[in-house]
This record gives sequence, C-alpha cells and structure tokens, in this order.
Amino acid sequence: MTSDQTTSACLVSTGEEVLRGEIADGNNRFLATTLGEQDFTIEMMMTAGDRREDLLFVMRTALQRADYLFISGGLGPTEDDLTAEVAAELAGVDREFHEASWLAIVALFAKYKLECGDNNRKQAMLPVGATVLANPNGTAPGFTCTFKLDGASKTIVALPGPPRELQPMVHAFLAQRAGGTVAKQDDLFIRFLGLGESDLAERLEPWTKQWGEVSFRQAFPEMEVKLYRPDPARAAALREFAETHLGDYLLDYTSQSTADLFTTFMQQGDAKLAFAESCTGGLAAKTVTDVAGASDYFLGGVVSYANAVKENFLDVASQTLNDEGAVSEQVAQQMAEGALARFNADISLSFTGVAGPGGGTEEKPVGMVWMAKSSAAGTQTKCLHLILDREHIRLGAVYHGLRWLMEDWLRDYRKNKPLT
Repeated sequence: MTSDQTTSACLVSTGEEVLRGEIADGNNRFLATTLGEQDFTIEMMMTAGDRREDLLFVMRTALQRADYLFISGGLGPTEDDLTAEVAAELAGVDREFHEASWLAIVALFAKYKLECGDNNRKQAMLPVGATVLANPNGTAPGFTCTFKLDGASKTIVALPGPPRELQPMVHAFLAQRAGGTVAKQDDLFIRFLGLGESDLAERLEPWTKQWGEVSFRQAFPEMEVKLYRPDPARAAALREFAETHLGDYLLDYTSQSTADLFTTFMQQGDAKLAFAESCTGGLAAKTVTDVAGASDYFLGGVVSYANAVKENFLDVASQTLNDEGAVSEQVAQQMAEGALARFNADISLSFTGVAGPGGGTEEKPVGMVWMAKSSAAGTQTKCLHLILDREHIRLGAVYHGLRWLMEDWLRDYRKNKPLT
C-alpha cells in the first residue's frame, strides 16, 4: 500500500477491568501509534466490558464507521470471553473447531508442564473462514475475518489482551498484509527531557512559524516531538534548531527513552555502575534493570532511606547529617562516593530529596532533589526542583540523573548521525 492510500480503522479494547480503569488501556494506544505509522486512519477508540450486548454494540458501531476493526481481549477460555462469538455473528457465519490452534494450545501447556483444561478448547472455536493469527506467547490465537456489511467489505482483526501477546501478533499481521517486512516510515522523532509541552511549544515557535506545526506526545517525564514523513530539508532544519536552541534538554532524534539510550551508552563502554538512593527508593535500579542488558554494567545499589543506612553502608558522616540534613548537597556527595567505593564501581549516582507529599519546608520544599555523580575524576553535584506528585518527582529525578551521567556522550552520539 502506498503512502497516499489510507485505510480507516476503529479500535476496541474489552474487559471489565479495563472499563473500570483497573488496567490502563495500553493496547489501544499501541495500536493507534503502530497502525498510524502504516497508513491506517484511526476513526475511533472504544472500550467495552464483557457483556455480550455491549460488545455487539461497539463492534457493529466500529464496523459501520471504518474498514477495519482491531479488537483486543475476549479470546480467553471463560464464559465472558465473547469476541469470537460476536465476530462470527456479525460476519453471519458459525464457529468451527480449529485443530491446528488446539494443538498449539496443548503444546504450550505441555511446555510449562501444565494441564490443559477442556475449557481451553473454546479458544480454538473460531469463525468459519477466519484466518488464524498464531500466538507463540500465549494460549489465545488471534484471527481475522473479512465479510460484507451493508454492502461494504469489512475486516475484524481479533487480538489477545496481554500486550506481550498482542504486540508481536500485530507486527506479524502487518508484515503479512504488506507481503513481507513492514517498511520503516521516515518519520522524525525528537525526545526532550526537562520541558513540558507548553514550554517546549513556545521555545519551538520561531521554527514552527517558518516550517509549520509539529506533533507533541508526552511520555513522562519526557516530551516527544514528531514530524510525519517530512522532506529532508524540513527534518534537517528541526534537528539543527533543536541542537542549537534546546541542546540542554535534548536526548536524541529517535523515540528511544532515557532508559533505552542509557543502556546503549553503558554498553558502548566498559564502566561499572552503582547507585545510592534515598528518596527514589530503588527506582533508579529498577529503571536500569528493566531494560535487557543491565547485567553487563550494573553492579548494584544501596537504598539508604534511613540515616543509619547512609552512615553504615555508604559511609556518610553523622556530623554531616546532623549539620546539613539528609537532603543536602554534602550528603548526596558522600552517598555517591560511598557507593563508588563500596561497590568498587567506575561511576556512581546518588539521589536524596523530598518526594512528598509531606516533609517539605520553605528551605527544602517538596520536589527538591540533590544528585551527585562520582568517578575517579571526582564528584559533581546538582540540585533539581521537580513538580507534580510523588511518583512524578521520583521518576523525574531518576531520568534526569541518567541523562546527566551520559550528557557528554549524548552530544557526540547525535553528532555522528547524518542530518539527512
């Protein structure tokens, strides 16, 4: 399909837990982004619970509006998993037992030495004529079915709910639809850290007045700016403007997060890393180890929430704690130096601050976080003043700290990428 041809699509997520907000609807967000990059026009996004009448309503509504319906969830073995049943009704066909899907389900249970129940047979009951989408990561096969509705061709793409099953299935479907691998679109992503949307939009105004509007997306604590399929001159102009005027906040010209870039940074060298955390409560260690490959460079960390832990495990002087308080430049410095020595690391990073919601003072308000980074070259400190709630303050501190460790590398990393 060429770039000037688009196909309309509606997205439906299912499940009472999604409808009640107990589970965040990440599937529709993923589908909207991924399909939008492959020339689908997203018409609507909806969520339905597990009631049959509600599911029938949203699926019919979606198909009346768009060429494709992408629906996630409702492919499990229980009575309230109704996606295949309702899809068959809309297509005007029965369901049939799909032997190959059943054998795949049985094999997956056997792989993990589990007993496959009779109710799992329901997952292999698919609309007649459907094309099966294999699910190597779970028991629920996906499927597509195409049929006429009110004289127009419509396609349902039914997908499992768990993201680890849904996402590779979507990529496989798109590749199959394209007749091979899915071509990477020439969109320009630019990631920033430390600017909100309104502030970033204002700083970009001189560029947008000359070159036109950009798209913004928040991925807290970062902001992403995107140009869809820009011509080379426009893309180069935005990169040059960002480097010149926003370099203190710039991460990279990709959609990679700070944590993803940090992994690349560490793996391109041979340094070993350690953390000393207080207000972040181990979040820095979690953020780093959430990305595969952390064992190559991350030694460990100390969560020194109590002052006694700062003293006993990081060698922070009790006199410093008494004189300056735990949230201070001097304590952050000693924490980083203590972690560097204790772990025999090459670089270390520390955090101590007031994450809130209580505990702040006029002198040390909520959102004040001291960081320090230490290596054989010495120790540097930095004070952050972050906003919003406890979760945002902690995550913001971690991301700012990781960017600080790799700020020199980031500049060189971007320079090595051609502008066109």
